Amino acid sequence: MRRTVAETLISFLLGAAWALALGGAALFFWSFLPFGFVVAFMAAFIGSLAGLLFVVLLEVAALQFERQREIRHQTRLLKKILQAVESETPTTPSALRESVDDASLRDH
Repeated sequence: MRRTVAETLISFLLGAAWALALGGAALFFWSFLPFGFVVAFMAAFIGSLAGLLFVVLLEVAALQFERQREIRHQTRLLKKILQAVESETPTTPSALRESVDDASLRDH
């Protein structure tokens, strides 16, 4: 599967966002630990929110790239099916299925 530069960048930034979430949680936890464990735990959650927000946003972006790739693949398959249906020679369902299977194997 080929990945674009944008997808590679999103993957890298996703790792950085997870590091930000964990780093923020650890920093806030250790900073607020003298005030008690419960307060430190709540502060760690607050400290991780910025990183988790970036994680969610980047995951949505990655899903959109995946969705676009899948729609492009389905469009190619539907065009091949349409060509087979509109062709002059009658096609049996098994021949059509083999044609689609061959096309899907080449595309992935």
